[in-house]
Amino acid sequence: MGVSQRVVKPKNQKAKRALEAREPKAIENNKGSIFIRGPNCTQKLLQCMKDLQSFKKPDCDFYGQKNDIRPFEDASKVEFFGQKHDSSLFALGSSNKKRPDNLVLGRLYDHRMLDMIEFGVDNFKSISEFGGDTIAVATKPCLLFSGSLFETHDEMKRVKNLLADFFRGPRVPKVRLQGT
Repeated sequence: MGVSQRVVKPKNQKAKRALEAREPKAIENNKGSIFIRGPNCTQKLLQCMKDLQSFKKPDCDFYGQKNDIRPFEDASKVEFFGQKHDSSLFALGSSNKKRPDNLVLGRLYDHRMLDMIEFGVDNFKSISEFGGDTIAVATKPCLLFSGSLFETHDEMKRVKNLLADFFRGPRVPKVRLQGT
């Protein structure tokens, strides 16, 4: 197969704009995220996902319908949603008798599953219970990882990296200007 056969040529203007949007850029877009409601999702877990979504507000999509997705068995549905919305982060909430109130956070790279971690939600307090103003759009929370375990243990390093990646804000390149 020659090089000319591998190059995708757009057939119309809309396809051309879609291809240009996926090209590499000097300043990359923000990481999009999708929040997916699992087959059984309690009200506490749903509120937790909505609170997390409020931090990612302009760059996220929320699937409120029940979706029969089990990412540890088959990740193809999550990968499809990630490609459909051009998202590299996902959160899936599900609950069952053996594992109540589980939140799965994960990353996709090139629309393929990179890694995911399952968290149990035990002692949850909603943002609305604290009172005060609502969260402004594109607010970055302050995450504090206390303890030497986050620096030495490989699993905890992955958890720290995933959470920091999930709540990271827009990537702005640093430019150094030199005077004349």
